[in-house]
Order: sequence, then C-alpha cells, then structure tokens
Amino acid sequence: MQGPQTHSAQPIFGLGNQARSPWLSSVDRLNCIVEPIDNGRQAAAILGLPGLVRHARTGDLPARAFFVKKGTLTFYLAVGSAVMTVAPNGTVTTMATLTTDNGPVWMADNGTQLFINDGVTPLIYTYATGLAALVTHADFPAGARGGEFLQARFWVYTVSGTNAGRCYASNQYDGFTWDALNFITPSARPTGITGIDRYADDLVIRGQSSIEWWSGTPTPIAGALGFQPSAGANTEIGSISERGSAKVGQRYYFIGEVDGSSGVYEMAGYKISDPISTPEVAEDLSRRQVANAICTGYTVNNHPILQITIPADTKAGAVTWIYDALTHQWSKRSSHGKPYYRGLFAIGTNSAVYITDAFSGNIYRMDEATYTEDGEILEYGVTSAHLLKEGDGFSVEKMQLDIETGLGNPIPPGDNPHAIVQVSKDGGRTWCMERYVTLGKQGQYVMRAQEYQFGWARDWAFRLLITDPVPRRLAGAYLTLGPGYA
Repeated sequence: MQGPQTHSAQPIFGLGNQARSPWLSSVDRLNCIVEPIDNGRQAAAILGLPGLVRHARTGDLPARAFFVKKGTLTFYLAVGSAVMTVAPNGTVTTMATLTTDNGPVWMADNGTQLFINDGVTPLIYTYATGLAALVTHADFPAGARGGEFLQARFWVYTVSGTNAGRCYASNQYDGFTWDALNFITPSARPTGITGIDRYADDLVIRGQSSIEWWSGTPTPIAGALGFQPSAGANTEIGSISERGSAKVGQRYYFIGEVDGSSGVYEMAGYKISDPISTPEVAEDLSRRQVANAICTGYTVNNHPILQITIPADTKAGAVTWIYDALTHQWSKRSSHGKPYYRGLFAIGTNSAVYITDAFSGNIYRMDEATYTEDGEILEYGVTSAHLLKEGDGFSVEKMQLDIETGLGNPIPPGDNPHAIVQVSKDGGRTWCMERYVTLGKQGQYVMRAQEYQFGWARDWAFRLLITDPVPRRLAGAYLTLGPGYA
C-alpha cells in the first residue's frame, strides 16, 4: 500500500477498532463517541460524552440497585442493607432493611407494587401506601434470585437446593402470593441459570451453557402459567455474569462464553449475533473477573450506549467499556483518580439519564453542557492509527486540529483552554513530546489549534487529550509531512 505523501495534509483521527496490542493498532478513544457527519472534511466527528451533575446523595455507600417508576423522578435504591427512596426534591427516606449488605439486588414493578429481592429478603413496596413488607408466603422459593415482571407476574429463579434450575412466577399482579406449581424449567442444556431478563414479550433465561426464550399466552391466564419455550429459540452460547446483560432501547446485549472465550453478543428476535466485541474488548473480558461484570444501558443524543464495567480495586483489574449501537464503535470510559468509570447503574426518565456513583451514594444526571464529573476532571482522549510509509522514515512538520475553538469559559477553570498532544514513534508503546495546543479563549472562533516540528520517525501515532472543562468536538486532525530517509 502506498504510504502518506509528503508535503500534503494527512487526516489521522477517524474510525477504527482497538486491538490486543498497540503495535497492531494504536486506535483508542476515551470518554467519547463517534458521530457521523457530512461537513466536507471528515466522515465522522469524535464528541465528548456528557458530564455529571449531582442530583441527590444517599450517603457514603454506593447503590446496589437503582430503579425509577417511568415518568417520575422518584428513585428507589438498595444501598448497603437499606432500601431507600429519593423524592424529586432530593429528600432521602429509608423504607426497608435487607438481610444482606452487598451483592446484587433486583427491582421490578407491576404498576402498583415494587418487588425488591437480594436473594434472601424478598420485599414488596406498595406505591399507594408507601409501605414495604416482607414476602412471607410459604410457596415463595427460598433463596430465589432475580426479579422481573412479565405478563402480570413477577419472576425469580433458583440456583441451589432441590429446586435449583427453575424459574418461579408469582400470582397475577400480586407479589405477595406464590404457588409452588407455578414454575418452568429450561431444558436445552440444564447446567444452571445465570440470570433472567424480560425482552419484549419473552422471558430470556440465561444459562451457563445456553440461552432460552420462553413465551406465554397473549392474554394472561389465571392459575396456569401457560408458558412454553419458543420453538427452536435456544443457543449454545452460555452466560457467565449474573449482571452481565442490559437492554438499550429496543436492543438486548449480554456477555457470553463459547468454548472458554468471552465476548459481547446482541440479541435480535430469536437470534444472537456473532460477537460484537473487538479483540481488545474480548481480551479485557477474558483476563479480568468477568463474572463480576455489571452492564447498564442509556441513550446519548440518539446514540444507544451499552456500558460494561468490571469493578476491581486497581486499574489493572478494572475496566469500563462502552459500545455505541448507532456506529458500532467501542470506546473506554474512566474517571480521573478512580480504577474505573464512576457511573454504574443508569436509568432514563423524563427525557434525562440518571446514573449512580460506583464509589459513593451520589446520583447524577448526565448533562451535555457539563464537562466535569460533579466538579472532578472529565478526561477526553483520542489516539490515532499508525501512520506509515512502507517502512521509510518521514518528518511531521505541522499538526492542525480540526476542532471547535473559541469556547473557553468566562472565568477559570477553562478560561484559556488547551489540548495536550502526545507522540509515539515506537509503535504506540511509549508517548513523549507533550505539546500544549491552545483551543481559544471565549469568542476566538477562528483560532487555529496547531503545532509544528515533531521530528522524524518510521512509525507515527498521535494522542489528543483534553482535561479543561470545555466542549470537546473534534472533526479530525491533519499532518503536513516532510521528506525522510529509508
């Protein structure tokens, strides 16, 4: 392939996938998404993701579960052993106590009741009375996990005891009443249930070695469940994370495993795609504690976003990835000074996205006009692909960022914003030659963001970082190249 021509402008930031090694591909994106554009210069822009504005605080402990009754701003959370409500004005009230103080908690509602389950303490919160009570019915399966609502019933599943591997349903519209005979048993490859989800009008049962769809009658029938497996709708892909699935708009995603290899899959109808995860995403999942993965979903400017977090105490053990279902591009998320991105459980209501803090009791609203995380630094980063010339060396005489300028803040911080440009000349292994490129004070809209004289190399890669709290709208970057030597 012909390499870049000297004395001509070469675009360097664009689409591309991450790879297992920066030597294979240095492409990377941090806290940003790709937006298709048609501006006569580039096919896509790289836009910063929204910042976080604090909405409420429940205390020091992070949430274990997060729920909202659609169309309202009343939130329900499990925090430690407490079940809390957060009113629209931010007032926090503890309404119940769980037996456990860590691990998954599930919430689902039927319009009048909110079902809350930590695998030990099943509760029903009645909206009309504002009271929570323990489910004490003798037929409720002890130790049942999960919590979904489908066709007038709450659903749970069992993983231990003589009834392990079953999915149980409550009586219609009554989470307090259960029947020991109201259960179904997935049978395609009965190796244990990892989780259950409602997807459209089906109950998706994620097993360790297969996934099954179960459907009920169009009209709920009192007494008998009327559920049966959808004909031919099962797969040999197993599920390996209890919280490793998420619905984003009309899409459903999960972390699966085939022959010991982890990947991310999309479910469409009764079919499952080939893995949508890139090699780097798949490797990140495989070498970390993927069983602890937490998936959530939200939408940013019509971009459906799947977010996958593997929490850990260190950056080496933790990671947060996002997948943009609009452009099919992956990017990383992170929070400054934290091992992984602080946003963990997201829900949408009243045309806004709210998300919990993985490290505290804060609840945030995502805000596109905010460029910090509750006042903390929100980093933005883009790394180019390798720039090569058939093994020959060449010089970079000039870089010009095609980025929106003149959007500095009237007062500090960000009144005189800069971008940081770093260079790699060794295949993306190390980064040096840090340059600060001005992005223009407020009103300096025609300022050019450019730098000169980067030297000579055979293999170039460039990284752009922004930490100042200003808009991040990058359409691309161009290099003017000079001659080099073989």
